Amino acid sequence: MPRSDRSSDIWAGPSREETGPADYTRRVVAVLFASFLVRLVAVRFLDLTFMETYGVVVARQPSLSFFDQPPLTWWTIAGAMRLFGSDDALIVRLPFLVMSVISGWLIYRITTRLFDSRAGFYAVCAYLLSPLLGLSDGSLAQTNGPMTVFILAALLTFLHIDFAASRVRDNGVWYACAFLFGCALASKYLAVLLVPGLLVAVVSRAEGRSWLLRPATYLGLVVLLVPLLPVIVWNAEHGWVSFLYQGARAGGDGSINTARAFRWSLTQVLIVHPLVFGPALYMLYRGLRNGPRQEGPWLLACMSAPVLVFIFGVMVWSSHPLRGYHWASMGYLPLLPLVGAWASGLAADRPEAARRWLATLAATTILVIGLLVTHVFTGWAERVAPAKAFRSQDPILLELYDWDDLPVALTARGLDPSRTFIAATRWEDCAKAFYAVRDKFRGLCLAGDNIHFTYLADAEKFRGMDAVIIDRYANLEAVRYNLDGHFETFSEDAPIRLNFHGRKMHDLRIVRATHFDGTWPKPRVGAKGRQ
Repeated sequence: MPRSDRSSDIWAGPSREETGPADYTRRVVAVLFASFLVRLVAVRFLDLTFMETYGVVVARQPSLSFFDQPPLTWWTIAGAMRLFGSDDALIVRLPFLVMSVISGWLIYRITTRLFDSRAGFYAVCAYLLSPLLGLSDGSLAQTNGPMTVFILAALLTFLHIDFAASRVRDNGVWYACAFLFGCALASKYLAVLLVPGLLVAVVSRAEGRSWLLRPATYLGLVVLLVPLLPVIVWNAEHGWVSFLYQGARAGGDGSINTARAFRWSLTQVLIVHPLVFGPALYMLYRGLRNGPRQEGPWLLACMSAPVLVFIFGVMVWSSHPLRGYHWASMGYLPLLPLVGAWASGLAADRPEAARRWLATLAATTILVIGLLVTHVFTGWAERVAPAKAFRSQDPILLELYDWDDLPVALTARGLDPSRTFIAATRWEDCAKAFYAVRDKFRGLCLAGDNIHFTYLADAEKFRGMDAVIIDRYANLEAVRYNLDGHFETFSEDAPIRLNFHGRKMHDLRIVRATHFDGTWPKPRVGAKGRQ
């Protein structure tokens, strides 16, 4: 097998660099820059996803925190929009593209410290060429972007602590690590799943156990809470709904969802990329098998394993209609240095095999990007797929086009914005519609799982107004069933055709409703609707 067990003693200092580290550093910088430019061009042709449009809409109104997510991601979006005076997709995504470059550099530094610079180069390539980690998390304006940066920054900081020396200087490094991890939690609550494994790695060493007796260790927990103060204050004022909402999604009713767990697992292989997922799982196994005597792999494996096991368990036992294909991202991050070490060992033993691995990884990922971008302009997939797959909409671009035709069509119908508001019965439709109409019409989300939309508008202020209810799927009877009692009358209007680069994407169904009663329930904690 490849020589992939080499690791520094993370308690005593960095490993010895291989010869020529500057060459690999230059390669990493070049790869990061090239990847940034390619993704910058690619995302320019793709509009915002449902989650991104939701982030833009809620970021328009300042808030200490948000119903379903901690604030750092939405604050980043708000900052970009205010800085550039635009909510264009490229502007919204630009900070996250920059974060991916920083994340790639942090991966290189972590891997170089634990193994060598050649391993660092391969780890960065695995990160950038993974559809989930490099393309989705590294390009889209979503919570995984900031979380990734701060997790990696916290891990690199942690590696600079000399537990054996117990110096005062290390206390400061520990506080910095705690603060950075607090920022990761302020980006995404799921980052907390890394804590159990990190604790196991620390207490498995005598030097680490001695830190449990130091006051500085527990003062670090206080430092960790500093970035979370806005979350705590907001939730204290709103009945701790964020934690109740997220916790309820892992709740079960005793049923076992083996089919969903299998589907989720298979999807993980594909979106992480088989050529990254396979070595990552293999190195996770080796890291756990070898135990604390290989401290670097042991630390990384301990951080990863609880995340992957827990989320797989949620897919098995949760009674909610979850997808959550991106939830395990933070579980794969610690494995990237191990993938780099595996590839470095492969390159030492069989250079041609390592080159084929990297070339195949790059070619398949670039091919996927190319196929997606060319489909945007040509719609080639519609001509080769079964007819029923594209019967009512383009499933490939379902989330990746804005509803720019909506405000034009509403204005052409002579609607009075002072007497009519825009509504929808799904949070995804609310996000797309409100993003499209901007300030031309007021919006009120009437979804069962209304998440933070509830706090953006007071239903009472819409009392007596008429509504244009937008739905991608539901007919008149379904809308009446969902909203009966809140309006006096319902009538179906002509659908609105949505286009993207000159091709028809979808027909939005439109329902007119009169005389809103001014009431809508608060978000229902545990409501089964949002994924």
